[in-house]
Amino acid sequence: MLIGVIKERINNENRVAATPETVGRLIADGIDVYVEKNAGYKAGYNDEAYTNKGAIIKNSAAEICHNSNMLFKIWAPQKKEWSWLTHTPIILADFSRCPKRPDMPIRAFDLNKIPRISRAQNMDILSSQDNLAGYKAAIIAVNMINRSVPMMITSAGTLAPLKILVWGLGIAGLQAAATAKRLGAKVFAADIRPESKKQAASVGASFIPSGDIPKQINNFDIIITAAGSYKHSPLLINEHLFSLISSNVPVIDISGNVHRRISAANLLRGYNLPSLLANSSSQLFANNLYNFFRLIYDFQSQNLNLNFNDEIINQTYIGERHNV
Repeated sequence: MLIGVIKERINNENRVAATPETVGRLIADGIDVYVEKNAGYKAGYNDEAYTNKGAIIKNSAAEICHNSNMLFKIWAPQKKEWSWLTHTPIILADFSRCPKRPDMPIRAFDLNKIPRISRAQNMDILSSQDNLAGYKAAIIAVNMINRSVPMMITSAGTLAPLKILVWGLGIAGLQAAATAKRLGAKVFAADIRPESKKQAASVGASFIPSGDIPKQINNFDIIITAAGSYKHSPLLINEHLFSLISSNVPVIDISGNVHRRISAANLLRGYNLPSLLANSSSQLFANNLYNFFRLIYDFQSQNLNLNFNDEIINQTYIGERHNV
């Protein structure tokens, strides 16, 4: 088995799908690994770190794609990359932002579709990357404002804590709320799900029913929206509601909950925040891929072991199953 790792060619993507650590584990398992030159550079991993673990560095991504049995990627192949897949290697990647692919056979696993079950937690790229997205959203938000975050009592006077609203309490939202709380903010949280009130309390946030937010929108110093996920996100802030928000209030839209026609200096659409934490997010993503690989590969026989009765394999596989 030869696994290939190439640079990501989506704009502003700094992550890499395999780290020297996971490459070392693969090679210890008897797998050969090709890595494109400088594939991990933006994530803080130089070529020497990979070769020290036994990987072979290649200058050509096309050569890697042509010779590999399997590709580890962050994103599904982009337009140019499809032309390199002449013999249809198996692809492990996130296919949620996949461009229209040519009419050709495909064998792939969309790790964006990992079921949310306990057995799949260590393969779940959404969980690992959303955690980092929520953390980074809170950090960016407080850096966009010219005020201190926690309450400060000084001889010169008292500074009130920032009031931060996190709207949407999935994994990213909960991490954003928890991070804001650790920074000393007074955190408010909203979500339509029944269990969200307890989740808000678990990270030290005060719960607000979503229906009450329009009446309170001017009470917050920072707003973070994190409901749903890319292509599956409800509209939370329309043009009218956004017009009620002060231009001094940063709005960080993690999941696409702010109307797409809105453009403003205080609005940041953070659809790929994990890329800004490329070293940490690559570590977690690479571990997710490695754990998934161990599910579908039989190391004793050195062959794929695709049991489509397994719901993880069944829900993530893309392609004709009789050709696998």
